Amino acid sequence: MNPWEGKHIWIWELEQCGSPQDVVNKAVALGLTGLLAKGWDGSRYWPQIASIVGPAHDAGLIVGAWGYSYGTDPEGEKDAAKKCLAAGADWLVIDAEAEYEWHPDRASAILKAFKLLDAPLGYSSFGIPSYHAVFPWLAYSEFCDVALPQVYWGDFEMSVDDALKRSLADYQVYGLPVAPAGQLYGNVSFVDITRFASICKDAGLPGISYYDWQHAGENRLATVGEAVYEKRRDTVSDWAKASWEKAKAKGIMDGTEPQGTVTREMLAVVLDRCGLLDAAEVSQDVVDALKTAGLITSDHPAAARPTWGELAAVLSRLNKR
Repeated sequence: MNPWEGKHIWIWELEQCGSPQDVVNKAVALGLTGLLAKGWDGSRYWPQIASIVGPAHDAGLIVGAWGYSYGTDPEGEKDAAKKCLAAGADWLVIDAEAEYEWHPDRASAILKAFKLLDAPLGYSSFGIPSYHAVFPWLAYSEFCDVALPQVYWGDFEMSVDDALKRSLADYQVYGLPVAPAGQLYGNVSFVDITRFASICKDAGLPGISYYDWQHAGENRLATVGEAVYEKRRDTVSDWAKASWEKAKAKGIMDGTEPQGTVTREMLAVVLDRCGLLDAAEVSQDVVDALKTAGLITSDHPAAARPTWGELAAVLSRLNKR
């Protein structure tokens, strides 16, 4: 899966959210796919990212590192983001806002610098692009893999439905996946939080996130847990496409729900289609014939599992013939 899929929460100041392990335990209880933790501000690296990565990965969570970008020091910002990747972050998000309205020419240098890091890259900016026409939307959309628009409907003084409708209509022209960030602070209701997830899910968007943990409070966090948002199952992740096509062509997979859950009965069918279940049925006569041929030197039950050393010995004897 792509790292922005599923349901995530943004972390600004980790120390204001709790200990790393407590945050991770809560994230798992909320059914999150991952966390987006701040890892840099301009050229300044935030070491908090290193403290959350280990516990999060141990719990099966994806960790994105995000940073506020000023665009004045492309190499410095790139180096700070590189430290996040070295700490174990799975992907990066550039938070690009007013500075790029004032200086849209800065976008090219910062994006070229980040592209050298060869990591999944997203950008997060204003929720409704048509309100911010001078922002370099095309540049960011060309270089990044996903957009995470800040759809803060409470700040907009709009309903969550209207805010998302305006945002998605504006972003669709840029031609890249959209995984909106919703609002967890200020004047937002619990109903709005779950409604945000429902609209995005119905629109077929790959993922959502909420900003931010430390300002949410326990009740809003609990509401995020109630917001159902499963990962998309109808698309194949880039890293799996070649193998998926082979499996379909050979009739091993039926081509549906590439990211669906595999049950044990489904696994049994796949193993059978691969011929692995029949391959395990070797008669004792076949094994005894190996001893007669001198490839093995003692009796072995047909159902016994050979060690790598025993297998190597058989192959060595075959090679000498």
